[in-house]
Amino acid sequence: MASRTDGAKLITRTALFTALALALSYIEGLFPPMAPGLPVKLGLANVAVLAAIELLGFRLAAFIQLTRCILGPLIGGSPVGALYSLSGGALSLLAMCALTALKNRRPASVSLIGVSVAGAFFHSLGQLIVGAAFVGPAALAYYTPMELISVPAGLFVGLLAMLAIRALKVVSLKS
Repeated sequence: MASRTDGAKLITRTALFTALALALSYIEGLFPPMAPGLPVKLGLANVAVLAAIELLGFRLAAFIQLTRCILGPLIGGSPVGALYSLSGGALSLLAMCALTALKNRRPASVSLIGVSVAGAFFHSLGQLIVGAAFVGPAALAYYTPMELISVPAGLFVGLLAMLAIRALKVVSLKS
């Protein structure tokens, strides 16, 4: 049975990952989109979500993703953006958790970077679906380039997440 100290550590780590995801989301929103005319961002908040999947497990990562997807757009001043964020975040989380489970069973099957690329792709796909629902099929032409851009963005975020996880494991071993 887990001690009270273990429970407090878990709550604290979850809060820190959530705060990090929100901060990264907010900071990223201050910069212009990666592609002119397209609402494309790197998805830096997924560094925290990927690290949470690896270090805290699926359930807490889902809590962090849900919290980020709801609060992030509200803090950034875009309540409608929460719909896009939730749809993309939900699909992204499902893909990342499924691939992480596969990675944990068969380590050579997929890397954390592959998990990140899938997360980025499915996040864009979720947003594409919401865009098509709101705007109609014309949104597909507008949002489809996002799918192409999501692959290099996922590579970059996956690399950052690998470095962050490695650093966090070193720090936790020392404490």
